[in-house]
Amino acid sequence: MASQQSCHEPLWLAGLPTGAHAKLQTMSSPRNRPHPSPWHGRRVIIAGGTSGFGLVLARHLLKAGASVLLVGRSADGVRRALERLPEPLAGSKSLGTAADLARPGEGGRVVGEALDRLGGVDDLFFSVGRSGRARILDTSADQLASFLDANLRTAVELTTAAAEDVARAGGHMVYIGSLAGKLVTPLMGPYAVAKSALAAYVDAVRLEMAPRGAHVLLVSPGPIRREAADDDAAFDRYADEVSAAGLPAEANRPGAGAPLKRLDPDRLAEQVLEACRRRASELVVPRKVAWLAGLVEWFPDWGRRLLARFTPPPTTAP
Repeated sequence: MASQQSCHEPLWLAGLPTGAHAKLQTMSSPRNRPHPSPWHGRRVIIAGGTSGFGLVLARHLLKAGASVLLVGRSADGVRRALERLPEPLAGSKSLGTAADLARPGEGGRVVGEALDRLGGVDDLFFSVGRSGRARILDTSADQLASFLDANLRTAVELTTAAAEDVARAGGHMVYIGSLAGKLVTPLMGPYAVAKSALAAYVDAVRLEMAPRGAHVLLVSPGPIRREAADDDAAFDRYADEVSAAGLPAEANRPGAGAPLKRLDPDRLAEQVLEACRRRASELVVPRKVAWLAGLVEWFPDWGRRLLARFTPPPTTAP
């Protein structure tokens, strides 16, 4: 006599071959169902999200189920960036807006637009800035101010405007700085000053946001490999200023000649999102250089002598 169907067996399994029962029951078990991404349903502003590493971050966040608002300087750049993104998952959106975040009022407008179009702001990613090649003693106050405008001023109003919503969501504020803000090397002085200022600003933001439940992360990467489709003509984009300033040819290389391999942007994006999961305060990449940054901080004289062995000398102008 055939055994009776177990009272615990779903009716929809009846009639299937015996081997299929266990397989389907295993797949339908809550333990084996895919867990939603922690980014699923999050509403994220990505400043600087229309090119370079910001666009890579946008791609990863979209694939994880977030809705994103890309912020770029030009409407045309925003349009092209949106065309390069994958289709959002069901219920998610990929939107964009043009803004010059160094101009008063633009940061607040961007946050207001995110509230209107995304329905809220849970997280903020900041990947805005400009690099450059120059000797610090050849840099005027106005020139230095332009570096600070591009790398620090652009963050301030946007951060202030988004802070309340991010805190309410227990969200993330992620700032893409630079290894130059940790280790000052020749021929990148003005950029290092600006990124060091951004790092101090992020530390101050963290002190005020952490008690409110928000996570603040500073990412300090070395040179990042750019995608071929980026607007920046990658490798020689500093050629004119290097030539005009009479700098050595190696200043045009990534890291101004420092022996650093360019980072894989997709791998870096994964590391950033993992650092968010851990709610880490800082991520220095490549990690093999992080120890050198710590050495310079704790043993400055010895650390700087060691750093000088791996970086080009600040040769004088001809």
